[in-house]
Amino acid sequence: MPSSQPSSSLNALLNQRSDLWRGRRRPQARALSSGRADLDRWLPDQGWPTGRLIELMPACFGLGELGLLLPVMARQTRSAQPVILIAPPWIPCPQRLARAGVALDQLIVVRDTRHAFWAAEQGLKSGLCGLVMLWPPRGRVPERSVRRLQLAAEKGQAPAFVCYRPDQSAPPSLAALRLAIHSGPTLEVLRGNAQHSERFHLGRSNVIAWPGVRHTPRSISAAVSDDSAVSIARP
Repeated sequence: MPSSQPSSSLNALLNQRSDLWRGRRRPQARALSSGRADLDRWLPDQGWPTGRLIELMPACFGLGELGLLLPVMARQTRSAQPVILIAPPWIPCPQRLARAGVALDQLIVVRDTRHAFWAAEQGLKSGLCGLVMLWPPRGRVPERSVRRLQLAAEKGQAPAFVCYRPDQSAPPSLAALRLAIHSGPTLEVLRGNAQHSERFHLGRSNVIAWPGVRHTPRSISAAVSDDSAVSIARP
């Protein structure tokens, strides 16, 4: 009778790959805690997958896409692992980031959109970063650029986030996780090994308070909520 050892060895090898789907539940990927126990329980891998691509698709900017990452940004920078924010559509508010515990001397903001994907790729390849977050430039997102970013992420342990613009479509990719951010704000798993269909409510602390007709006139920077992670729009 043929030995089942080779088959068992092959299965063990395949089970080590979290990027393989074999017509059943995907093996749980290595994950970094989000910094929120309730969010960790909701996420498919009980945290942010490390060394993998994570895609965020907000219905509009300002729904808490950066505030969502503040706890992990604080932990990584406090451990002397730099965080790189590339081509953000808003200027991050340093006072808010500092209040959230982010070590500003370990935070790098790249505002040049012309080489956004290249900067993200190099940051991931270095193996020195604790987190990389990229906002693709306007227009169609090149599939090849996302693929290169994905391969660069696999070379390290840092979670790599791509936050698409509301009018952009995510190209085909092997992202470990894709989340939609709806008004509320709430999170919905679009890609990932979700064990539930419920959305996750982020809470009001992730919403930007923007000046409106009901507000008394004041400066834009003063009108931003103390719980938001941004200040003013980029020119």
